Amino acid sequence: MVLAFDSGTTNTKAFLFSRDAELVASASHPTGIIHRSSGMVEQKAEYWWDAIVKSVEKLRGCVNWQKKDIEAIGISSQGGTFVPLDERFKPLRPGITWMDNRGATVSERLNRTYGRDYFYTRTGHYLGGWSPPSICLYLREIEPSVFSRVRRLSFVADYLNYKLTDSFFLDATSAQMSCFFNIVKGYWDKRMLSLAGIDEGFLPVVIPADSVGGRVTEKAAGELDVPAGIPVVAGGHDQYCASLGADAVNKGDCLLSCGTAWALLVTTDETVFIPESGWFPGRHLQEKRYGLMAAISNGGVILDWIKENIRIGDFSKTGKNTAIKVIPDFMQEKGAITNISLSDTGNEIYYAAMKSLALTVKQRLEVLQDRIEVKRLLMVGGGTRDKMLPSIVKNETGIEVVLPEISESAGRGAALLAIQKR
Repeated sequence: MVLAFDSGTTNTKAFLFSRDAELVASASHPTGIIHRSSGMVEQKAEYWWDAIVKSVEKLRGCVNWQKKDIEAIGISSQGGTFVPLDERFKPLRPGITWMDNRGATVSERLNRTYGRDYFYTRTGHYLGGWSPPSICLYLREIEPSVFSRVRRLSFVADYLNYKLTDSFFLDATSAQMSCFFNIVKGYWDKRMLSLAGIDEGFLPVVIPADSVGGRVTEKAAGELDVPAGIPVVAGGHDQYCASLGADAVNKGDCLLSCGTAWALLVTTDETVFIPESGWFPGRHLQEKRYGLMAAISNGGVILDWIKENIRIGDFSKTGKNTAIKVIPDFMQEKGAITNISLSDTGNEIYYAAMKSLALTVKQRLEVLQDRIEVKRLLMVGGGTRDKMLPSIVKNETGIEVVLPEISESAGRGAALLAIQKR
């Protein structure tokens, strides 16, 4: 079997998969997160590894764990989150997550100086308050005592790989979320590094997603109860791993990941730049495959809010009031629910919210219609548990919606990469 991890922003999952990529068992543990004032959202690097260890402890408790059966390890992880390390590879401060916005003023200054497209055409992203280059400059200006001691920037993927193998490595899908990676040329962009005051030697080596970056050390093997010396592959960014795990790997396939936030990832056969569209290009896990990713930040969080705050009954006994409108900008504090009458119930509001999110998916896809034909939507994540949602998405978009048999597609994607190198 192979051991796979999905290290997310708020939760870390551990999986056992068979050689045929069939899920045997899974367990999870929360990943700690620190919310500070003024849009600062942090995580301690220790949280990432502790959640790995604790999730494996739970996994061992729910299966007939046979240490000798574990043949390889692969990791899927959140992107953009990083921690500065000193010369001994110890954290200098808590890590800064992709949800953090402390670099906003710096990114605005850089965008005025260089132009937004300067960054988009190199890295596939526009600089924002979350962008590691912007945050590095922020640290240099605001926390100079920390910045002067930085000897390595470690992202979630390569930090976990280091804890497993004593080597720092990651793949292109994780590297490109840093805004330091040139997605056209396929290596760390020297101009971006120079702009941020970062030495290339501070960054991990970038290798193919299915390549072995190292082998499990005796120490890590003892903590996880796995054989020392088994291979650890580079793995990949969680959405790209989910795309592989859901088999959304053919040109025109679109992963629709319905978690707390929603994401769309379209598979292409070339790098596609569509400036100011909300779509961000990148390299895929497989050779000669590329991706276009778009985020819907007001996704499952809205449905969860309605479930928690408005009484929901049995859908089969409720009509669908199509007059109700939900403006799904809850995370921007601009959300609204309108056209409600006294005869309406929470069910109608919930239905309207699902429809508004499906309409958002349609609007995102319409941007691509002159460039890419999206042939099918492969829907994964917690949203698939809402039985009406897939049909609502299909009706709104007019595109076939497929529900893969396995729900843990990010973990399966990481496992597939590991299986090839077991």
